[in-house]
Order: sequence, then structure tokens, then C-alpha cells
Amino acid sequence: MERGKGAIEISLQDQRLTLRDDKGRTVIETDCSTGIDGRETPTGTFRIKEMIVDKRSNKYGKYVSKETGEVIVEKSWEVSQKPPGTEYLGIAMPYWMRLTWDGVGIHVGEFPKGYRTSFGCIRMPEEVQPLIYERSRLGMPVTVRL
Repeated sequence: MERGKGAIEISLQDQRLTLRDDKGRTVIETDCSTGIDGRETPTGTFRIKEMIVDKRSNKYGKYVSKETGEVIVEKSWEVSQKPPGTEYLGIAMPYWMRLTWDGVGIHVGEFPKGYRTSFGCIRMPEEVQPLIYERSRLGMPVTVRL
């Protein structure tokens, strides 16, 4: 498959992602994990807007001590202010492919098979997402359906 020639389809019901070539043939099909109740993954057709191999979240992370690296606050989004003497460390989202400007994308993330676990993103197995990333390109269509 030539890079970027094709499309990605995501089934929320099946918790599956399929990468198809430009003739509609399945190149990769794999488990994925989408948004939980109240933080659902949006449906529709999107285009990949950004691709970053070593992305870290600017919304979800933890506060760690500047001196020791010890975790002070595990879930930064649950506190209103940054604790003194700490720095923010965003959750790693390797092989990031942005679908929306408000923070929904496809990236490596842990999840139990068949369960929705994210805050809207599409989490992918670590062994599969690099393969999808290398076959994708900016502007490539991604369809998310029920």
C-alpha cells in the first residue's frame, strides 16, 4: 500500500479499526478502544490534521516534583492549580494522528480488549499503531461510525 492512499474506518460498536487501501481492500484490521460514556468519540468523517511520533498530551497528565520527578498529582485535570515546585508531564500518546482540533486523535494507548477506555481518542495497540502511522498521511480520511 502506498503511503496515504486509502482510508481508515473505526467501528464504535465493534471497537475495531480497519485500514483500507485505495481499492477498499483491508490492509490492517485491529482492536481499538474509544471514548467512555460522557466522553464519547465523535462520529463522522474526519481528515488527519496532524501527525507526531512522540506526542504528549497538553490536556491530560500529571504534576511531578521538579527536583525528584516524584508524582505529586496523578491526574492533573482533577485539580484547579499547578502545585508549587512541580512541572506538568503530559501522558505519552505515541504515533499521534489528530482528527479534531479539540483533541481527538488516534494513538498508542493501553486498554482491555472490547472496552471503551478513553476520553474521546482512539487508543491503539502498541505493536499496530506504528504500522498504521507509516501508511497514513495528512488529509487522509478517517470515518468513525456507530
